[in-house]
Amino acid sequence: MNISKLMTRDVATISTKENIINAAARMRELNVGSLVVVTKNEVEGIITTWDITSKCIAIGSNPSESLVFDYMTSPIHTGTTKMDVVEAARIMAERKITRLPILDENKLIGIITFADIANALNQFTKDVVGSWKNRSTIN
Repeated sequence: MNISKLMTRDVATISTKENIINAAARMRELNVGSLVVVTKNEVEGIITTWDITSKCIAIGSNPSESLVFDYMTSPIHTGTTKMDVVEAARIMAERKITRLPILDENKLIGIITFADIANALNQFTKDVVGSWKNRSTIN
């Protein structure tokens, strides 16, 4: 299955110049666990709730004086619309990441998460088992 069928197209983003308070507030507002960091439409990195808590808050930095740039993960791994879901899952597993921004001609067009893949796999399994059950009642 092509990655574009599962990815979220409306990607939550933030600038490198925003502070950590604004990043956390945006994540809460959008109910997401990460923001792709962009500057002039170029993907610079990603900031996650883990980055905020473990790299900023846990060491005693003041989040209102701390910039996203200083705590984001960069460089990041990205995928393309030409990838299939299995390849995206392999990249995420190998690199121990749970989110993969998707680019098309270096433009951010989506993001896929391990949860997206797990949910699709779960639905696929239910569909297959359901078709087997239906087939066995017909025969």
